[in-house]
Amino acid sequence: MSPIERTRLSGTDLRHLLQLRRRLRDEIVAIPRDLLREVLYALEQTRRWRYQPSPPPWAPAEMSRGELLRELKWRLDVAALPELVAAARVLDRIQQTRRRARSWARGRRR
Repeated sequence: MSPIERTRLSGTDLRHLLQLRRRLRDEIVAIPRDLLREVLYALEQTRRWRYQPSPPPWAPAEMSRGELLRELKWRLDVAALPELVAAARVLDRIQQTRRRARSWARGRRR
């Protein structure tokens, strides 16, 4: 058996996994390259933490934006629910920061 016990997802968890996967695949195409690296890092770190409690540090290799998108889409297709939740949190934080910056800039123009 693998180091992780294989469990079956409930219907609710499966639906959540599919919704997160779809949302992430749709939204990653609109963010810049350096933020794509953050999402990839979150996916990989969460995966590593599932296998060992204190994994060695990891950094994504230098890739073009297209390569990052391809890598992320592939990882999203094979990711477990905890990994997708971590990536969604990073994406939410990124979007919240960008929204704040836009509203601050809009306030400065008035």
